[in-house]
Amino acid sequence: MMTQVLQQFRSTGEFRAYISPQPALKEGGQAVLMVQDGIIASCFILNRAEQKIYHDREANRLLSRLGVLDWKLTPSTPTASKAVKDSIPASVPVVGSTSRRAFYPRHRPVSAAQMRTWTMLHRSVYGLADGTRSSEQIAALLSRPPLTIEQVLHDLQAVHAIE
Repeated sequence: MMTQVLQQFRSTGEFRAYISPQPALKEGGQAVLMVQDGIIASCFILNRAEQKIYHDREANRLLSRLGVLDWKLTPSTPTASKAVKDSIPASVPVVGSTSRRAFYPRHRPVSAAQMRTWTMLHRSVYGLADGTRSSEQIAALLSRPPLTIEQVLHDLQAVHAIE
């Protein structure tokens, strides 16, 4: 039924719902749907530490067994996308003349001890920020919202893990 509503209203954005503790998700977590023009682009379930534990088919299967969830929409707007692009520092290399796609190379190796203090998302983004991918590409690969990836990249820049 949710799919029909999304398609009818051609919603775009990120839908999140809290999942109470379940046998398949002992501590509870969040369900996340990334939707573009009413079409579900990705679906995943995060645990309490915001680590992705189920995605796409597995997440859909589990969601169908959870019953009714209280979904909250964070709309994706051109203004929000522009704000993210405008927040990229001028010192970050930009590729292409018509778009501000930032590529984040690794600044220096990080010790395993320091990495263990990072969240799974921070480690994943660091691994993908190799100078060949834009923040948008990293967001797509991790099925996460671009704003979330921009914040993680900012965090990694702050600790001098990337330029």
